[in-house]
Amino acid sequence: MEAKYFLIFLNSIPGKALTPDVVSRHAAHLKELDEAGKLVLAGPIPERMGGLIVLRVASLADAKAIAEEDPMIRGAYQTYELGTWLMSNRQNNYQPSFPPESRP
Repeated sequence: MEAKYFLIFLNSIPGKALTPDVVSRHAAHLKELDEAGKLVLAGPIPERMGGLIVLRVASLADAKAIAEEDPMIRGAYQTYELGTWLMSNRQNNYQPSFPPESRP
């Protein structure tokens, strides 16, 4: 069975400036995810005016719950979009398995 990775694309809200407090709370949230073994990668994407969080969790519902707990989202500093990442890598010969309902 392939690992399940989920993406949270964070989108900045124009005119809503981030405060040092919300950035610190967001960092603490990421640290908790990392310590729980759920965080793979995270960071800002300056060209998108937002960021990306890569999670390894059991389901899209779990990823959504994590996104909605983020202080950036709770404080209405950013919106988010979710996606399932079917990673291409050496283990799957660079050909991930698509769920039947989402075959291209």
